[in-house]
Amino acid sequence: MLYAKRWLQCLAIAHIIGGLMLPVVVQLEIAQPYFRVMADVFALNSTQDLLFLQFLVGIFGPTIASWGVLFWAVVTQSFAIPTKGAWWLMILASVVWAVYDSIYSSFYGLWINALINGMVFVCIVVPLWCVRHEFE
Repeated sequence: MLYAKRWLQCLAIAHIIGGLMLPVVVQLEIAQPYFRVMADVFALNSTQDLLFLQFLVGIFGPTIASWGVLFWAVVTQSFAIPTKGAWWLMILASVVWAVYDSIYSSFYGLWINALINGMVFVCIVVPLWCVRHEFE
């Protein structure tokens, strides 16, 4: 159970760090292929459109960081007092985010977002599933 807790806490920290870095990362050359895909999906072609898109994704970074902080707190508390309700809370938080975000992204043709969501969702839910019997 300790490994699952530590893994989930590491994922929370990755969200915190990644979210805090996102406003900077959107400006890097390595992120530009992602923005070109998004620009193509939305038929954006001007430099101003691309800058606006980068701003929107960058400003989302603090929200991701905040989710990481909250997920850290929920994981830490849930593993300290392992109840069925605590386990379901972690599952529910992950399902609400991953399913809704993926459907919304897919609706607009941003399959890359749905793919990323799916990978992170699996990284969260598989360890939780493995320790489900530890939560009374």
